[in-house]
Amino acid sequence: MEAVGIDVGGTYTDGVLFDLRSRKIVRKAKVPTRPQDLRSSVLQCFSALQLRSPAMLSRFCLSTTLATNAVVEGTKRDVCAIGIGLRPRRPSEYAAETILVDGRVGPTGLVEIPLDEGALQKALKGSESRSFAISSFFGTRNPQNELRAAEMVLEEHPKATVVKGSDLVGTLGMEERLYIAVKNAELIHIMAGLLEAIGKGTQVPGSVTYVLKGDGTLVSTEEAALRPIFTVLSGPAASALGGAFLAGAKDALVVDIGGTTTDIALVQGGMLKLSEDGGVVGGSRLRVESAEMTTRALGGNSEIFCEDGHPKLGHRAVVPLCLAPDPYWHMRDLSYLYPLAGKVHGITPTDLFCATGRSDFGDRNVAASAMSALAEECELSLPALIEMLEDLIRTRLLRTIVEALLNRQLLERGEGEKVLRGNGMLRTVLRIGVPLVGIGAPVRAFLDLIREHVDSPVIIPVDHEVGNALGAICTEVHGRKEVIVRNEPGWIDGREVPHFHVAVAGGLRVFTDRDEAVGYAIEHATRALREYMERSRVQRYRVVSEVRDITYLEMGLTRHVETIVSVSAGGM
Repeated sequence: MEAVGIDVGGTYTDGVLFDLRSRKIVRKAKVPTRPQDLRSSVLQCFSALQLRSPAMLSRFCLSTTLATNAVVEGTKRDVCAIGIGLRPRRPSEYAAETILVDGRVGPTGLVEIPLDEGALQKALKGSESRSFAISSFFGTRNPQNELRAAEMVLEEHPKATVVKGSDLVGTLGMEERLYIAVKNAELIHIMAGLLEAIGKGTQVPGSVTYVLKGDGTLVSTEEAALRPIFTVLSGPAASALGGAFLAGAKDALVVDIGGTTTDIALVQGGMLKLSEDGGVVGGSRLRVESAEMTTRALGGNSEIFCEDGHPKLGHRAVVPLCLAPDPYWHMRDLSYLYPLAGKVHGITPTDLFCATGRSDFGDRNVAASAMSALAEECELSLPALIEMLEDLIRTRLLRTIVEALLNRQLLERGEGEKVLRGNGMLRTVLRIGVPLVGIGAPVRAFLDLIREHVDSPVIIPVDHEVGNALGAICTEVHGRKEVIVRNEPGWIDGREVPHFHVAVAGGLRVFTDRDEAVGYAIEHATRALREYMERSRVQRYRVVSEVRDITYLEMGLTRHVETIVSVSAGGM
């Protein structure tokens, strides 16, 4: 029984052929990623693994940057955003067309203003969009207006793709839901096309093909094509899971250092720690479940340059001179020593580590020549330059680790960084309660710089350079459905009457008996979860239900606010 895991990263696409019985890597591959042609990157990596019979694979798991890139790039494709009951602040920034109509649901979930169907029908007749995203005011409390709007879209445009914000996110925030729905609608055809092309190119059956989500769990290709927005940040999730698996650690702080960035995530009990507020991508917070990830511009390709006579560690990535095809042509003048706009090749940590012997990756003569030139330009001795650059790298890495542990950002060159750097009288040592696991091609040279500053096991496992690809395999399908029973008492003839509101995908249900409302919520959540697991082709799974009351104390009496019904299941 064999499985293939492929992770499409920003710089490289990594792949592993994994034996599920022995739990060992059989073969691994690494090829350059082509950002404009992810299909060819996957197929080239798959081919490099030299499978004898792709059709006999037990599992093919894919982690892709497709959704992340769409959010970061801020593209506007053929999607019409429909806002009901609220005027979004900036829909033109992410949607090709916007339709705004009246209709309002109140905070209790009751309809206060019906959907203006006449205005919507008129707008839809004039629309030429093929994809529509819908979000309504308090749509998560009652999706009735969104449901009717979706019906009207399909009546006017029968072949259209329709995405409702309330189907994707259960939190309040109409414009956030609208933005996510637009991005999901934009990605549906692209993701479906990519998965179809990969299936044809690899000849792997779709029944064993899965896609990794940003929360570190798998979904079927059908589910990924339906809700591709949930695959945002799947790459960092794969890295964290793969690193912990390779280290044999259920609990670990995984540090993934690539060419451009350092990603740090916490694994607890074999599961990723998730962000309570959703991931931040391209400056936008997406209220979808994703790993709590700290990402900073620090990698093997981070630019090193001279500024005002001092060596600096920049934030953009350039091609290391020691890996350039014609390095001395790029070094023909001193421009490569400065942070010029449009610069492609330059000095990087890869050059530093190559010149000092920490790494054998690259041409050492080229790296040594570049470092000597930088030392001369900064009027420093070569040992002094090396010490300063290693200190800059060490401090940024330690700061990023602290930020990940505290879940808060520290100012660069701020007071916190001064404490981390220390001085002749003070040396700060971080005592971390879990092992520090490093993965990524250049990680060993980076972590060697901080070993004396970290009081915890530092593990760099075998095959760490393909930990992200392995992470796509060593997880499972996991589903969770949450339904909230809200206590919204009404008044009849001056008497308080208990009302319990339950909002589900089909609309709002109102009960007068709490137990009956909770029972309905459990039944609906369980049915929805079982359908999800079946769509994800999971044969064996166990459903676990949790019911939690939210109360508060008022004048000595316990008041019931809501009951949260959570149903979850996992399996493969």
